[in-house]
Amino acid sequence: MAAPLTFLPATGTPPEAEASPPVRRADERVNILLVDDQPGKLLSYEVILSELGDTLLKATSAREALEHLLRTEIAVVLIDVCMPELDGFELATMIREHPRYQHVAIIFVSAIQISDLDHLRGYEAGAVDYVPVPVVPAVLRAKVRIFAELYRKTRQLERLNAELERHVAERTAALEASTARLRESEQRRSLALAAGRMGSWDWDPATREYTWDEGQYRLFGVDPAGFVPTPESVDALLHPEDRARMRALGRHAARTGEPFDAEFRIVRPDGETRWCVAGAATTLDAAGRRRLSGVTHDITARKRAEEALIDLNRELERRIEERTREREAALAQLFEAQKLDTIGQLTGGVAHDFNNLLMAVLGSLELLEKRLDPQDDLAHRLAGNAIQGAQRGAALTQRLLAFARRQELRPQTVAVAGLVEGMRDLLERALGPSVALVMLLPADLPPIRIDANQFELALLNLAVNARDAMPAGGTITLDGSAVAQAPGLPPGPYVRIALTDTGIGMDAATLAKATEPFFTTKGPGKGTGLGLSMVQGLVAQSGGILQVSSAPGQGTTVALWLPAAAAVEAEPAAAAPLADPAALASCTILVVDDDPLVRIGTAAMLEDLGHVALEATSGAEALALLESRPGIDLVVTDHAMPGMTGLDLARRLRAAHPALPVILATGFAELPSEGETPLPRLAKPFSQEELAMLLAAVLVPEAP
Repeated sequence: MAAPLTFLPATGTPPEAEASPPVRRADERVNILLVDDQPGKLLSYEVILSELGDTLLKATSAREALEHLLRTEIAVVLIDVCMPELDGFELATMIREHPRYQHVAIIFVSAIQISDLDHLRGYEAGAVDYVPVPVVPAVLRAKVRIFAELYRKTRQLERLNAELERHVAERTAALEASTARLRESEQRRSLALAAGRMGSWDWDPATREYTWDEGQYRLFGVDPAGFVPTPESVDALLHPEDRARMRALGRHAARTGEPFDAEFRIVRPDGETRWCVAGAATTLDAAGRRRLSGVTHDITARKRAEEALIDLNRELERRIEERTREREAALAQLFEAQKLDTIGQLTGGVAHDFNNLLMAVLGSLELLEKRLDPQDDLAHRLAGNAIQGAQRGAALTQRLLAFARRQELRPQTVAVAGLVEGMRDLLERALGPSVALVMLLPADLPPIRIDANQFELALLNLAVNARDAMPAGGTITLDGSAVAQAPGLPPGPYVRIALTDTGIGMDAATLAKATEPFFTTKGPGKGTGLGLSMVQGLVAQSGGILQVSSAPGQGTTVALWLPAAAAVEAEPAAAAPLADPAALASCTILVVDDDPLVRIGTAAMLEDLGHVALEATSGAEALALLESRPGIDLVVTDHAMPGMTGLDLARRLRAAHPALPVILATGFAELPSEGETPLPRLAKPFSQEELAMLLAAVLVPEAP
């Protein structure tokens, strides 16, 4: 049985800000197949994806899914990895074997930790993407929307191509018919005279006399009774651009005796321009003088057909180029979304591993510092520097998690104006005397729901970036307003908060990369390139959007759109006094962690606090130790462990030892559901003091 579906908290908009699904015409909707053996998860997917406005088909088994696929055209298939009978990999393989679905988009949903081999197996089975649980609704919608739109665009392109081919076939048939008519007309020249499409003529260069037949008069559109063909009158009927060429060709044929062939235009007295072709042969009269005798053929219809074919080819090329650009744009959009998602997953994993390393470093440094000679100032300074460096590393991991949208948020409804006014002194100290700070935040600005501490850190990051863009000083303006629409977000009330500087600004190339992770303009060693990415991650995780506008010499504006909340939450009641760690007697504590550095460091901190520390490298080893060693007072366990996670271990302990407290120490911000009672948590890296305080809170009984 697969694990229950869970969601990252605070990633969606409040209920009052949810948008209705887009209304699509029946021919625009595509079918999305949802496959999971748990009806509850299918209902969750249906709620998440209903905003797309497409048709959602549900199947609780592989057999049901295959029945849908045989009956219906499917654009995207969302498959749970773990299912009875056939798992997700086997179902994907069967789908790919069907000729009709060799290119359908298959997305796996996995609620368990997926190894590299599982990823490889999934891609070999035909998957285009993985969605890990807990599911981020916005991310799931975005991924499904991309593949649905790609399917929709592909079908539209196929329809347009079919329509274009039909038009080309019709036009080609028309041109072929026209060409056939031209061939018939050329084969029956004897009948062309009567039809007025050909005329014969004779020219004596010596006397400059023309002799025309009736067909020649009809072709030029002149009346034989009133028109006298002379070199001057005939020149007047030739197109101005063709006159000099025709005179030169006629003189050359009369002088050399070579055949006369020319294609030219005439302008008839009624103003109509027609294309003609003339051919003549040189003959000698009784006196030995050369004469030109030939025929003129009206080829206007053929010329117009050729021009129509040229126009058709140009239109065909234009439409093919346009469709190609649209397809390339869709593929580029898909690639960019996959690239950012891959970077986010990689960054989140690196941050988690780095938290484990920092845990071992900070814990060991704290214990080492306590054992240094109080008189050795240099050793204390060096230890302090090392601790400070490790703490800066911990801050960097928080930025990485913020970029990857995996940081742990504690959202609350806050008044923006009051929150920003409360950090005015902090902002002014960070900006320095050369930068003026102007705040234009109305007191009646609607509240927003966000992690207040992370929001303050985001504003401070933006302000420091703006300060660095004004080396000679300047002004930073922070303003806010209530708006009814945000770019790219569902309709609803939003709060727009913008920070504008008067700095050097950015060109288009720099602006395009401004929010990319690890991109910085501050030079080597002067910036992580994560500040703006962190802000963007926080805003997106809170249901909003970030946009940057800038131009060289005109400063930069960073605008945040965040969903408006209903009302500011009441001040929480005064917290109960914290338990005193000194009141905690010596305990026996089991430390469970697969990382030996973290496990040994945590055990050392516990022993330094006067407790007995036992160690286990896995959940199975911890369960065995608990069965063989009575008297264990508390368990401190990591979450991400092979075989059995920390949450799985906690559930087993609750069933077997309901009174045994469990503390979850992890570098993960996103965790699956912990059940009815959340576990006390320590976020890695943690200090000895934080560990002691949480132990006291868990083990020291409250005063009556």
